Amino acid sequence: MQGELNLGDNWQNRPKRPVLQARLFFGIMLNADVQEIVDARRTGLINDYRLTRRSLIGSCRFHISLHHLGDYPRLPSSILFAAERAGAAVSMPPFEVTLHSVRSFEGGKPDRKPLVLIGEGEGLTRLHTILGACLARNGLPGQRGAFTPHLTLLYNSRTIGEQPIEPIRFVVRDFVLIHSKRGLSEYEILQRWTLH
Repeated sequence: MQGELNLGDNWQNRPKRPVLQARLFFGIMLNADVQEIVDARRTGLINDYRLTRRSLIGSCRFHISLHHLGDYPRLPSSILFAAERAGAAVSMPPFEVTLHSVRSFEGGKPDRKPLVLIGEGEGLTRLHTILGACLARNGLPGQRGAFTPHLTLLYNSRTIGEQPIEPIRFVVRDFVLIHSKRGLSEYEILQRWTLH
């Protein structure tokens, strides 16, 4: 019949977005120059370890997470307000970060182990601590437990033990509040704060 949409037999197999579609977190995004360096290093790792390319993180989404604020059906205005107040309360100078090794993180699905670059830097730990205190003062829980600064490159079924890499160094000049649109692989930068 004209005007009818034929979905075929596979319409039930189409991917579904998660119920909790909005993830909110603070992070450090990489600028375009550093994205290119990390992307090139990732290509080398894929070739060296014969990894699949099907679950790559888009280079425009390369980031180091600072604090996860939760997953929600939609972004709650009260959480956004408190998060923006916490971010605005952070005061510290820019700092250098070094990505110095690569390894797989355990956990998750067997075929989706994150392959990550491990980072370090006194400023990175300090920003995490200061932001955590600002979150607590605004009634928000920050990340609990040990802070392992990392940048996810891809997801794979192989487990790779920690290996040193030629260090990637860059200066962090700001941090951001990110709305991750789960199931769509999209990030929306909600707010950016400059370190000075």
